[in-house]
Amino acid sequence: MNVELQRYELLANPNPSKPVKSKAPAISETLSGLSQRLKKAREQLANQPEASPAVVQQVFQATLADIETSKAQIDERLKETHASGTKIGKLIDKKTSLALPEYSPMFQGQEASAALRRTVGQHLVRTGALRAADIFQEESGTEIDPEDVTKFEEMRTVTEALRNNDVQPALRWVEEHRAYLESRDSPLEFLLHRSEYLRILSKSSSSSTSEPPAALGYAERHLLPLYPRYPADIPKLFNSMLLGEKLSSTYPELASPAIHTQLEDEFTREYCAERQISHQAPLKVVSTIGGGIALPRIEKGKKIMKEKRGEWSHTEEIPVEIPLPPEHRYHSIFTCPVSKEQATDVNPPMMLQCGHVIARESLHKLIKGQTRVKCPYCPKESDPRQAVQLFF
Repeated sequence: MNVELQRYELLANPNPSKPVKSKAPAISETLSGLSQRLKKAREQLANQPEASPAVVQQVFQATLADIETSKAQIDERLKETHASGTKIGKLIDKKTSLALPEYSPMFQGQEASAALRRTVGQHLVRTGALRAADIFQEESGTEIDPEDVTKFEEMRTVTEALRNNDVQPALRWVEEHRAYLESRDSPLEFLLHRSEYLRILSKSSSSSTSEPPAALGYAERHLLPLYPRYPADIPKLFNSMLLGEKLSSTYPELASPAIHTQLEDEFTREYCAERQISHQAPLKVVSTIGGGIALPRIEKGKKIMKEKRGEWSHTEEIPVEIPLPPEHRYHSIFTCPVSKEQATDVNPPMMLQCGHVIARESLHKLIKGQTRVKCPYCPKESDPRQAVQLFF
């Protein structure tokens, strides 16, 4: 849309230093040229008072033709400007979210209001806005648990260090919670040591010294003890010392920046799991999924259904599909390939004898009083009584 806005501005207010592609010159240029030609025609006639009627008529005809040409150029320019302005309006309508619908007042009760304020306070603390959290606590009268401040300060200290390529604070936390991480079979310790090892190896490779690289000593101390858990990964890391510049072609996954950038998210996930809290900020998830993705689509669907005089008949389903980003898909979802509807507790997925899966309602529609049904995706027939309900 920025490109179209710039084009519209240049069409409406031409700038000689920034030419714009157009079928017609700027209106000011057209009028200026026409004015000069009219003055020239007038001077021509004034300098030839004895000119014959044929010559005068020829000058007038040329002037009239010039005026018509200039008028056509102005019309063309106005047409382009109007079209560009119309396109901007459509782009704004397309980019701008639908107006939020009006609902009855929420969070009116004392308990609900307190929960909302507590959620906002925790969100400010969690995202590191401690100064804003202090002001919010003072002005709203909400008391933020000091333990929440302490634990989120610790998490942010470690994640900021990881962002600056410092894994030591995270490794100290791993050492303090080793038993818990081993019970979860967490790869965090391996990922941290792998990142630090590759960083040391990169520095050693760029150095001109002939001494054994410091990466070898680090690998022997920290990576070798992890070999029983990662027998396929540890040899690759040791081999990478011999590859040099060929590392990216031999083991491209070890040359990827994600080796280092994923540490922050991995640590946050393990830290929050140990504290028994969500690794994603709840308020951010609600605003992203609810306000940014779901609500505009639901409102648009309601508007279309209202225009078509349709009704929302399923109280446990939404009338439109809501596309969720991968990080917000918390459980498996089955959509029936026949009815295109998501499975529910009353309409669960059923696996036929051939192995294909459809929803129970779709299976009942296929029966139609018959003892056997043909699978809608293969030639095999199945006994509907032998269909097995699946649980994802």
